[in-house]
Formats: sequence, structure tokens, C-alpha cells
Amino acid sequence: MQVKVEILKKGDSVLNVWDSHVAVKKESGDVEIFRYYLDEEGLPRLADHTILITQGDGSISSNIDGTSINVTTF
Repeated sequence: MQVKVEILKKGDSVLNVWDSHVAVKKESGDVEIFRYYLDEEGLPRLADHTILITQGDGSISSNIDGTSINVTTF
């Protein structure tokens, strides 16, 4: 079985693939981590959420259904 993951945009490159994750370096220098899995019918799917690593002041934020949460950790 071959699973084809079409997530790259022009200027993107794959940094790493492990377990069920793909780390993509964006043209901007940001890194986005995608998760893929097989659903209950054995079909490949991308998770609804990603992790975006970018420059910042040491905080983590999340936006779920229009609700934003910001936590400073450093």
C-alpha cells in the first residue's frame, strides 16, 4: 500500500517523517507538523489540526472554533 500525502506548497520542503507525522519547512522558515492516520475503514486521513512552529516570545496559542487560548510558557 502506498499513501500519497499532498501537503507541500511551492517553496516547502519535508524536514522529517516519523510514526504518523510529517514536518514541513515552509518557505517563510516556519515548520508545520501534520499528522496522518488510517480511519476505521482503513482509509488514509489527515488530522484536522496541525502544529505550527514559528518565531515568537515563548508562548503557545490555540484557536478552536473561533475561541483563542494563549499561554506563555517561558
